[in-house]
Amino acid sequence: MKSLGFIPKKFVPMFWDVPHAGKLGIKKYRRFIIARVAEKGGWADIHWLKNTYGIPVIRRIVARSKNVSKKVKNYWKII
Repeated sequence: MKSLGFIPKKFVPMFWDVPHAGKLGIKKYRRFIIARVAEKGGWADIHWLKNTYGIPVIRRIVARSKNVSKKVKNYWKII
């Protein structure tokens, strides 16, 4: 994992349903963050995920998540 801290401010709108979303810890809430950004994020957001968590961690979390579509799960299987 790249660093400890909070999600980037540009991600806050993706977490509209979370009070104080700007203070989501990237380590503590990694499963939630990875699932949401993988499902709702754009290419730059996916690049941030890769740099922050690494592909093996993302693959494992996406594969187990109930909040990620089959299409996104398949994408992470092949990259």
